[in-house]
Amino acid sequence: MNFKGVEICCPCCKGDLRETTRETRQLVCESCGRDFPVILDIPDLRVFPDPYIEIEADHAKGLQLSARFDELDFAALVDFYYSITSAVPKEDARRYTRGLLGGAARARASLDTWEKTAGNGHKLPANRRLLEIGCGTAPLLVAAASRFDQVVGVDIAFRWLVVAKKRLADERVDLPLICACAEALPFPDEAFDRVVADSVLEHVRDQEKALAQCHRVLTPNGRLFVSTPNRFSLGPDPQVGIWGGGILPERWLASYVERQGGIPPKRRLLSARSLSALIRRAGFGAPRVMLPDIANGQRDYFGKGMQMMIDVYQTAKRLPVSRQCLELIGPVLHAVAEKGSDRAQSTDRLRA
Repeated sequence: MNFKGVEICCPCCKGDLRETTRETRQLVCESCGRDFPVILDIPDLRVFPDPYIEIEADHAKGLQLSARFDELDFAALVDFYYSITSAVPKEDARRYTRGLLGGAARARASLDTWEKTAGNGHKLPANRRLLEIGCGTAPLLVAAASRFDQVVGVDIAFRWLVVAKKRLADERVDLPLICACAEALPFPDEAFDRVVADSVLEHVRDQEKALAQCHRVLTPNGRLFVSTPNRFSLGPDPQVGIWGGGILPERWLASYVERQGGIPPKRRLLSARSLSALIRRAGFGAPRVMLPDIANGQRDYFGKGMQMMIDVYQTAKRLPVSRQCLELIGPVLHAVAEKGSDRAQSTDRLRA
């Protein structure tokens, strides 16, 4: 089935989908008979729910956001989201909001770095197609829209896709958003030239299965781009905010979050070594793991103290000795990996 220019299929059996509109808008698989709703022009092709909220409650919150869609801009809609989400403490909401508002600058810088690293003489085909899994509020989709012929966003959180629609509308960008699980992508094989997993791999239920799905939907010689928090970072934890949160025992971290009135993050953080191993087990060639720059546009959303820390980090990245230390304890890891052609993969297997 073609949905807004992208071919989608059943996430379970990869069978063809057809649309029905008996009482509500539905997509039905012609092979296995499963049906999936379409709400607010977003197909919900999930095979299991967001770990933080059940599907019905997720839909209800999305509809609450949609009711304020026309009267609020993106920033105001984010504020409204946190005003109706009591499980997120106010300090966390302020930190998350800074990240969301600075996301576009970070996304542009990340795309620049990834594409430069992925270069190596490889040229994109004429019809360039990018998929982002875990697209959230769509900052990277906006950055990619002018660079690729087809850009598609997937996220397991229906409510965040409604907020993503607002960011896209404010930027006058129209592209397909699909609610789906990273472990069961609703696309045929070899559908995209680039797959991006930006700050999502640490949250998925099954990291190996998610990366295997990324490999499946990539064309031969396609590139995977990954960004994920460093398990051994000594800096502020991206979800919890406390320094060195990733290296603390889980029960301590959970207890701290619960005392603040929040919900402990459900995640599995990775080190540079474990990230590289995961990517290779999914069938990719050896990835290049690197430290990202922090874009000025993102830096501007932090206070002076954090800006000074960012400046120290940027300087340390350029010095050989301190750079080696940062590769172990830096805040974020970026990785670029290539899906080899069938011939190259066969050669690798023979060598092994």
